[in-house]
Amino acid sequence: MAIGYCTVYRDIRTGLFQCWYQSYSGNHANDPTRRVVVCYATSNDGVTWKKPNLGLFDYNDDHNTNIVLVGNGGRSSNYGASVLVDHLDSNTEKRYKMAYWDFVNVAGRQVPGLCVAFSRDGIHWVKQSKAPLLQGAYGDPTQPPLSAESQGEPPTRPAISDVIDLMWDSRRDSFVIYSKTWIDAPDGRRFWKRAIIRTESKDFARWSTPRLIIVPGEGNSGQIHGASVFYIHGVYLAMLQRLDFGGFDRGGTGNMPAELALSRDGIHWNRSFQDQMFLPVTGDGKTFDAGCLWTSSTPIHLPEEIRFYYGAYPGWNSDLENDSTGIGLAILPRDRFAAIEPTDAIAQVTLKSIELSNVNRITINADATDGDVRVELLTAGGYRVAGYTRDQSVIITGNSLRHPVNWKRKTMADLAAGRYQLRLHLKNARLFALTIQR
Repeated sequence: MAIGYCTVYRDIRTGLFQCWYQSYSGNHANDPTRRVVVCYATSNDGVTWKKPNLGLFDYNDDHNTNIVLVGNGGRSSNYGASVLVDHLDSNTEKRYKMAYWDFVNVAGRQVPGLCVAFSRDGIHWVKQSKAPLLQGAYGDPTQPPLSAESQGEPPTRPAISDVIDLMWDSRRDSFVIYSKTWIDAPDGRRFWKRAIIRTESKDFARWSTPRLIIVPGEGNSGQIHGASVFYIHGVYLAMLQRLDFGGFDRGGTGNMPAELALSRDGIHWNRSFQDQMFLPVTGDGKTFDAGCLWTSSTPIHLPEEIRFYYGAYPGWNSDLENDSTGIGLAILPRDRFAAIEPTDAIAQVTLKSIELSNVNRITINADATDGDVRVELLTAGGYRVAGYTRDQSVIITGNSLRHPVNWKRKTMADLAAGRYQLRLHLKNARLFALTIQR
């Protein structure tokens, strides 16, 4: 069995963790609908997991399984299932929503594409009868067919493919899927390199025409196999599965770490962190997660940390019968995605002017173990404010997610209403985030 894509959800009321993950056995399954399935596990702490004996679906006549969804029996060996818990839906039978890739028999043809399913508890799933909701692309590197010969092809290109990452976009009040797609080679052949498209829906049934939003960079930056996107603090963040292959999967190591990217709208992306992977791999093939990471769009946000669960293989061409695959966990101290730090011991960071009326508290997420941070206020025009200068700041030292910002003789309540610039002076310190509480 090979374990790949996964989704993890934590119920904030009970603390129970639920996990849905892909299990692939290929031709070892007697029933073609069991070649790749979705399994279910639970945990009280997110570290030690139990696979319940659900008895819903058998595997090679064994009914003691934790399988919650089986395939349709098509040729695909990738499920790419992604789960979202929708607390806004008044229909409790559809509280849990799943988007996944599968093949569907349409007029005697195996047609790949987007399928969805619904559940009241995350265990008992009902597939949407209409499928695929979006027809996908899955094939060999050939020239696109002539328009007169395109029957059976996706109606528009680029089309979705077999990596599905689902999220709820609260800014647009929409469900959004970021999916793998394929771009054409310089000679025009299809299925040259992987890239990312985006599609959205208001009702989880009618999905917009896929839009190409992220493509591989020039040179040897590899391919983009998937994009796990989540929304936090007014910013869209993505873990891009950056696959080290050239076109048509030639050349390169086949390693697939995760690169952090950011966006203000979920469509236009900034890839400022390409030189250092957010979730790196060793590439030595010695551990289950040494080569390829299948990231998830559902990080778990806890008061002190953010947990990132991922499926993993030792390498792209792993022996799925003898090599270990599985689900891993990476933990990030809360909101420490990236830091500003001095190049040469000393630096200052000046923010754009903001309204500071009715502010109760300012805290900074910083590591000043080997130095310090001092905070001062400037007017909107860039002049220092008496009583709130660097020299009058209470010096911040040590490592904390919530350093309080204070001055020796003044408080925020003493500050006249208006717009101000916050300036932070760093000395051998790393600044991760600043929080203003009103």
